Amino acid sequence: MAQDATKKQWVKFFINELVSFTALFAILGGIIYLSFKDSINKNINSGLYGQKTEILRSQRKAKSGGDSIHPYRAQATPPPTDNATFRTHALIFDKNGRIENAGMIGQGAFSAFQGIKLVKRNINKVKGLVITTQFGTKRSNHYFMTLLIKVPRTSTNSTYSGKYVLILQNIDADLLAMESFKKSLFITLLIFWALAMIIAYVLSRSSMRPILVSWKKQREFSADAAHELRTPITVIQNQMEYLLTKPKQRILDEAASISTTLDEVNQMQTLIKRLLMLSRGDANIIQIQPKSVDLKDWIKRTFNIYQPLAENQHKTLQKNILASGQVIFDPDLMHQALVILLDNALKYTPTGGSIDVLIKRLHGRLIISVSDTGPGIPDKDKRNIFERFYRVDQSRNTKTGGNGLGLAIAKFIVQQHNGKIEVRDNYPHGAVFQISIPITREKRHPKTDKP
Repeated sequence: MAQDATKKQWVKFFINELVSFTALFAILGGIIYLSFKDSINKNINSGLYGQKTEILRSQRKAKSGGDSIHPYRAQATPPPTDNATFRTHALIFDKNGRIENAGMIGQGAFSAFQGIKLVKRNINKVKGLVITTQFGTKRSNHYFMTLLIKVPRTSTNSTYSGKYVLILQNIDADLLAMESFKKSLFITLLIFWALAMIIAYVLSRSSMRPILVSWKKQREFSADAAHELRTPITVIQNQMEYLLTKPKQRILDEAASISTTLDEVNQMQTLIKRLLMLSRGDANIIQIQPKSVDLKDWIKRTFNIYQPLAENQHKTLQKNILASGQVIFDPDLMHQALVILLDNALKYTPTGGSIDVLIKRLHGRLIISVSDTGPGIPDKDKRNIFERFYRVDQSRNTKTGGNGLGLAIAKFIVQQHNGKIEVRDNYPHGAVFQISIPITREKRHPKTDKP
């Protein structure tokens, strides 16, 4: 089921990205084609209106009192062959619709112009026209754009004065260019679409990778949390069922069973609190409350708790405080981070061993180091030691009661202070955990980072 859901999600990403690329290329291709077509049409219209201006020029010259120029005349080109195309021509109609310059049209293909009729309602309108010619058994269509004008009687050009003139411009070459451009554009877009499929495939796989990693971590987190909660619940259930078999026993007689139950309850409460903190952190709900803290008083509060614990376990807890004065951070969260490091150090330091705490200032940062003389951490585990539920040694963590969340909590707290936490070897044996946070007197809200 999980693989099917993952595959469906990947297919969804792939289709969405492919559709996006396809739509983008289609829109881009459409814009390019329409721009090219508009440019061709503008050139055609410019040619038609330019010829209209030439025909009417003699009229404007006459009005301004200037010299008249040679009147515009239709081109007297020879008849084209079957592969030739028409050029620009002008047909002159009288008021009755008869073509007056029929003798200048020529023979062959140009004779097709003889069938053109005068449509007076098309005056000053650009219209399309298709003329069919035949050479032997081969029929060909030729395409024109036309503009019909009415030349005023005041024109000094007697050829056009008071006549209707139909300007014809052949667009066969333009249509051929547009068709060739459309084919080239289609092939280009097809190639880019094939490339888009490859890009969509790569991007969809890349998009799925962090989702798969997150999903895997979430599944592992849920499984580990369920496992950690199952253990104390099972112990509590067994102890309660055992006590139910002893209804007449005194509480003092079953103090050991009750104490075991309470220990498991406390462990479960700690686990739930840590899970809740990480969950709130993932949702960006937790906000630290920085305040001015006296370092010596803050350290004293922690050492007053752990000094007797270390002595009871026949271990040495030493402190080396090289920093003093006021520092701004969240005292409760940083206390929790230090407690986590001290708890781990006490758990894994053997009897007769020592734990050293060093606090100093260095280059504008507060450094807190906790070192122990325990078994140390293998190099292959140092990178993952701060991950949730990660354990270097399952049997050792089970024995010491750890749940694999402490260091993840410490990392989260340090990151809330824009700091970092790292681990290194303590020679000749043991481990050193070091916290480094920036020292500032500005009460500003630090950036929230997820662990």
